[in-house]
Amino acid sequence: MLQNYTFIADKRGVRRSFLLFFSLFLLQVTAFAQNDVRITIRENNITVIEALKKVEKQSGLSIGYNNSLLRDKPALNLNLDKAGLDYSLSTILKGTGCTYELKGKYIKIIPQPAQEKPSSDKQIKGKVTDETGEPLIGVNIQVQGSASGVISDIEGRYSIEAPVGSTLNFTYIGYTPQNVKVTDRSVYNVTLATAVEQLNEVVVTALGIKREQKALSYNVQQVKADEISGIKDANFINSLNGKVAGVTINSSSSGVGGASKVVMRGAKSIEQSSNALYVIDGIPMYNFGGGGGMEFDSRGATESIADINPDDIESISVLTGAAAAALYGSNAANGAIVITTKRGQVGKLQVTVNSNTEFARPFVLPEFQNRYGTG
Repeated sequence: MLQNYTFIADKRGVRRSFLLFFSLFLLQVTAFAQNDVRITIRENNITVIEALKKVEKQSGLSIGYNNSLLRDKPALNLNLDKAGLDYSLSTILKGTGCTYELKGKYIKIIPQPAQEKPSSDKQIKGKVTDETGEPLIGVNIQVQGSASGVISDIEGRYSIEAPVGSTLNFTYIGYTPQNVKVTDRSVYNVTLATAVEQLNEVVVTALGIKREQKALSYNVQQVKADEISGIKDANFINSLNGKVAGVTINSSSSGVGGASKVVMRGAKSIEQSSNALYVIDGIPMYNFGGGGGMEFDSRGATESIADINPDDIESISVLTGAAAAALYGSNAANGAIVITTKRGQVGKLQVTVNSNTEFARPFVLPEFQNRYGTG
């Protein structure tokens, strides 16, 4: 059985040739011994680990395995009668997901390498255009639920791999996104519609005329009713503080419901009032009160605008410049606050109930004289 080898007997290669010959001899002897191994196992309900131990005992070879890998495998019914080593190991490891490697006198049990499943993806291609038929460049095409995606080229064409039943998402800035279900077809031409979204805020100007805010040549700021009704105050004008740029609101010290001074873009005069004009549903309102008492006068002063229920207000437009309030004449030279109240709407009956309670305690009370002498 030994093959003939030719050795070059020189001084440098004698030792190397001898080692090579001895190694080949051991390999052939080991292979012969392994082919001559016979395994006999006739047992029912034997575990895989017990069967491997019997193979190890009968073959004289060492078997290494991971106990947790084979511990929960189903029991076997073996009927091996003087079977070969390869056949015996294949029978024992069948259906366990494991295989073996034979190296010399050592058998290593290893997990069976996973077989790559054939890909079910199919090649999808097509063209993306707009409503006029012009190709769209740089459209993002992505397989929904995965990281696979491409973009359309300069001609609007694309090519992507996607499985049947998946969804392709087409997105492009300025256009409405579109989803396409992948079926048996291979070509999908998609037309994206322009997304028309105009955010034009409408404000109420002088005399109740409604205009788009961007179309006005002067500054107008609008405050919604939710911004003033969220925080209750006896005089709702105080709720505008910090919500309008360039407007300073100073509340008086007369207590709850006291007058408030509203100055837009600074004081206009040192002799006359700098308060803004209030306009309710297009009608200018003379704001009674707000002047306060004279020197040493202890009475608290209020104003007419404080009598308006903030829950009845729909919106407030603040005209901070003279050009904005020109239709109201010299009374609006300091600016105007245009208040639009709520109107009835068609639909279900709605009832809104709000309640607010305030308590005030003076810091210092005056001392009254209640004793009188005789002079």
